[in-house]
Amino acid sequence: MTKEQEKKSTPMAVLSIDNLLSKAENKFLLSNAIAGRAKQVSEGSLPYVSDFDPTNPIVTAIKEIANDKIRIKVLKTAPKETPKEEEAEALGEEVSVLEELSRKKNKKYK
Repeated sequence: MTKEQEKKSTPMAVLSIDNLLSKAENKFLLSNAIAGRAKQVSEGSLPYVSDFDPTNPIVTAIKEIANDKIRIKVLKTAPKETPKEEEAEALGEEVSVLEELSRKKNKKYK
């Protein structure tokens, strides 16, 4: 029996921790990805695998990652969010006050 046939005959082999860790850079990224996808599934997102467990979204998320239906990717920079106009004005005023305080503090140390 080849390794591929063994994996098909024993589905729990696909869900091994070694197999899952090969999908992510480290165990923390893996756990965050599983938790995030499980939350999506529990909130009503349709699963990407046909043999999902409707009572356990965590197992469904693990199966999706193990079957390469979901890939774990680390973003290098966070996407920039644009605040609403009212929030931008309030934020601008707060930033200017903070800038003044930091300038005064920096002048004392020079």
